[in-house]
Amino acid sequence: MKHNKNTPGIPQSTRSALPLLERRPPMMVIVTFLVAVVGWRLARRLGLMAPSMLGPMIAVGATNVIFGYAQMPTWVRVFAQGISGAFIAMSITKADIRNMRRLAAPGALLLAMLTLNTLAMGVVIHELCGIDLMTSLFSCIAGGVTDTTLISMDYGTNVGTVALMQTSRLVMVLLIFPYWIRFMCRNEAEEPAGHLDGLDTNGGLTRSEGIFGRLTESRAAKTVLTVILALVLALLGKASGIPAASMVLPLVAVTALNITKGVCAMPVPVKDAARLLAGSLVGTDITASTFSSLQTTLVPVLLLFASYWVLNLTFGLICSRTGLLDLKSALFVSSPGGASDMALIAADLDADLAKIAVLQVLRAVYAVAIMPTVVVLFAGYLNGV
Repeated sequence: MKHNKNTPGIPQSTRSALPLLERRPPMMVIVTFLVAVVGWRLARRLGLMAPSMLGPMIAVGATNVIFGYAQMPTWVRVFAQGISGAFIAMSITKADIRNMRRLAAPGALLLAMLTLNTLAMGVVIHELCGIDLMTSLFSCIAGGVTDTTLISMDYGTNVGTVALMQTSRLVMVLLIFPYWIRFMCRNEAEEPAGHLDGLDTNGGLTRSEGIFGRLTESRAAKTVLTVILALVLALLGKASGIPAASMVLPLVAVTALNITKGVCAMPVPVKDAARLLAGSLVGTDITASTFSSLQTTLVPVLLLFASYWVLNLTFGLICSRTGLLDLKSALFVSSPGGASDMALIAADLDADLAKIAVLQVLRAVYAVAIMPTVVVLFAGYLNGV
């Protein structure tokens, strides 16, 4: 989120305290990046989970509340989503693709539970907190913060409330759910990480002897090819306007190329860079106005978060006890954070990234493409329209 001296929510005293940064917006980006790096280092020293993402998010968010300086260019999100898609692709094998049809049942269950939770909590928050029905319903959709907020503008909602509740849900999920999932899965044996570091050690991969083999003889060449492919496709996905395309296109392309040619690599430092930028981007959305607005929206935010917590636990227990999914995967796919964000965090817990990515993308697309229509029809029904 970019701020200038006309941006609401940044105190005048704070603006005057940073005159140099106001005159030179690129410097704000540099300072944001440096704060993110410091946050990463501190988080790693403190032993936080996913330090390269949660550390920058906390550091940038906390300092941005005080100084109102944080900026990240819009391409950062595209970069993070593209790298996330490519990183997930490195964990997918031919066996994973053959087993995708088994995700239909847990996917249908997840979408049904998310729909019911959105509608039920929309009504509860409307009745208990006095927020108008349409605003309440859109605030409860488990979709992308920006996408959901922009769509809600077309339906006469209180856009500020929708944006605040969506942002609060995202931040709370990213901060709390990873520890919740680790606690719930503390007695489970960890899955082997496979070839998440980009090494071609999995039997599902084959090596190319043709032009790809000659162009990607070294690991560095494979990394360059993978990163360039991921970023180009992420930009195309962004330009297409299709929900989650910035992550899906790189995921599909790198999966196909890696399985058939074995010429891709995604080293851990590249993944950490994507995490750092993703965490910084979330941190820029945490401002002083966020906390000042919580005086009137704290109860709705807590109610919404509690409902998603219950949904997460219920979905996890149902899937693990019926054999639809293992507990760790079920908890991750039903965590209403960003699809790419949750996938990047899941890698730290050695979770099944193939399953998590597919169902998280399904959730994200459904939330943006289908849920607004469901919400409008439901509100019309309740209002007798």
